[in-house]
Amino acid sequence: MTSTVPDRPTPHTLTTTHPADEVTRWLIRIRAYFLKEVREIRRQPLLLISLVAGPLLVLVIFGAGFVNSNPVLRTALILPDDLPVELRTQITGLVGLNFRLVNRAYTPVEARAALANGDLDVVQIVPDNVFGKLQRGENPTILIYSNAINPLVEGWIQYLAYAQVNEINKALLTEQTRLAQQQARAVGVRIAVGAERLTNLEREVSRAEQEAIRQELRTLRALIVQFRDTIPPESLFAGRGDDVEQLRARANEAIRSLDEVEAILSSGDLERGLAELRDSRELLLLLDQQIAIFVSIAPETIVSPVQQRYQNIRTEAIRQASGAYPAVVYYAPGVLALLVQHTAVSLGALALVRERMMGAFELFRVSPANMVQLLIGKYLGYTVVIAVASAALAAAMRLLGVPLNGSWLLFILLLLMLTIASLGVGFLISTVAGSDSQAIQFAMISLLLSIFFSGFFISRDSFAAWVEPIIVIIPMSHGVVGFQDLMLRGITPEPAVWIDLGVIAIVTFGLVTFLTQRQFRRA
Repeated sequence: MTSTVPDRPTPHTLTTTHPADEVTRWLIRIRAYFLKEVREIRRQPLLLISLVAGPLLVLVIFGAGFVNSNPVLRTALILPDDLPVELRTQITGLVGLNFRLVNRAYTPVEARAALANGDLDVVQIVPDNVFGKLQRGENPTILIYSNAINPLVEGWIQYLAYAQVNEINKALLTEQTRLAQQQARAVGVRIAVGAERLTNLEREVSRAEQEAIRQELRTLRALIVQFRDTIPPESLFAGRGDDVEQLRARANEAIRSLDEVEAILSSGDLERGLAELRDSRELLLLLDQQIAIFVSIAPETIVSPVQQRYQNIRTEAIRQASGAYPAVVYYAPGVLALLVQHTAVSLGALALVRERMMGAFELFRVSPANMVQLLIGKYLGYTVVIAVASAALAAAMRLLGVPLNGSWLLFILLLLMLTIASLGVGFLISTVAGSDSQAIQFAMISLLLSIFFSGFFISRDSFAAWVEPIIVIIPMSHGVVGFQDLMLRGITPEPAVWIDLGVIAIVTFGLVTFLTQRQFRRA
């Protein structure tokens, strides 16, 4: 019996692996997983429709259905009967700029009842005798009631009411100043006559002429008193208050001087009162000069000397621009970031759970491929699918008039980084979820976090400092800022946007690789 001994390999039969061949095999395995994911998604037409047509439909409905973000506030305005018609019209127009006035005339009690029943949103009551209170230096109070339960609506009401009251204040003071200037013109004409009459008293005049001059000076004094009382207090004026107060002081001096003239005429001894008569004439002439200055000033300059001129510099940078973007255009970059992230997170959240539950990990373990190749293949496959959906969304945005003022290359790069970072979050969910339902639940939680904390609807500055770490780990929060800079402002996003997205992508890939390899070994 002969035994056969297997031939030992000779040095000539030993094989060596070239590094290039090893790299080729490594890429081939990645390509296999990539094609596997793409073909699986391609064999699911409903999934493709939901990924591409779903976000596209959401964007179109958002663009077509969004009208205005400001609340429509049904408002009852109650004005006093003693208010002039012109001023009533002016106040009604000012209130109607921000509030929707109802046509029905309410009493204060009826308006409060309608407000409590929900028939009205705001009630505004202008007090009686507004001009009289202004003249006495009081502050008339416009009562504003609301029954709002939404804090944002209440803040909006308070802001609009503040701006409206400022405009009403200016309207009231402007009207009061205009009336005082009309009175001043009439007083100026009588002052010239009164000064001439005082000059006549320095000569010999009969008792009848003295009595006639006395009556004219009494009438002049009454007009000056009436004019002085018409001038609003200095504290109510925003500008030229010194001129107004000096005018009031001149009027008081003229009144006292005319009282002295009255006493002189009553005594009948004009020779002793010649000096007082000359002083009175000089005071009247000074008052006339002060009135001329007061009348020459525009009422608006006295009431509100500081004016504003607003200009949006985006108009200069972009020729087609005419101010801020419409709300649909402004929110479009956020919608794009939200849909890209949610699609990526949803795909990634179900990817590894499905493989693990189907027992594919056992097959992958005995295959020559490793977990890094598996993950890279899945990243590439899902990135291609999301790229197709993103291209459709970008085309839809162009149809809606959303611009891309920045670089197309940077836009594509930012979209790629947002996709990879979002896929990392999705794969991380997939590693910790124990079932499909848990993965879907975690994906929905990430969606809610993104809506509330990414700066999409609520500014990031509105949150406390301890919320910032939550904001930073959300890929969409950086995508919104980056897309707005590129698409709307036409500038390059700040380095923090790229760095944060890169950190999220690297950290999540490392965590997913670590956790998946542990699960791989257990399989």
